Amino acid sequence: MNYKVVYFTRTGRSKRIAGEISNKLNCENIQITDNFNWKGLLGFIKGGYYVLKNKNVDIKMNHNLSNYDELIVVTPLWAGKITPAIRKFLENVSLSRVHLVVTSNGSKLIDRKGYKSVSDIVEKDHNEEDVINNLINNFL
Repeated sequence: MNYKVVYFTRTGRSKRIAGEISNKLNCENIQITDNFNWKGLLGFIKGGYYVLKNKNVDIKMNHNLSNYDELIVVTPLWAGKITPAIRKFLENVSLSRVHLVVTSNGSKLIDRKGYKSVSDIVEKDHNEEDVINNLINNFL
């Protein structure tokens, strides 16, 4: 199977996790960016507002996304939901081909419908290594 890892990050944590997954699967790692500065407390507050109001953002990807069987999409959890950039990206993707990996400090994604799988990496649970290894083992 041909996998691709797609991610969005605010602090760098999701980028690091996406890199680890793509290295273990020996597949391409594609970053999604948007036109906002989400850094610091103001960015944190603005991100929560954008998620709760379902505001749209324009996105860019650092590679062309083509020729894949399944995607591993890594995203932070903002106010209980996936980020606006990932939400926008997923508008044109079949969720049944997406393994969603959600990173957070203490919560899990509530809306899990339609995805091939959903994995929650929760910092307070110290489960990062276990979640990544379980995910990778499902592909091997």
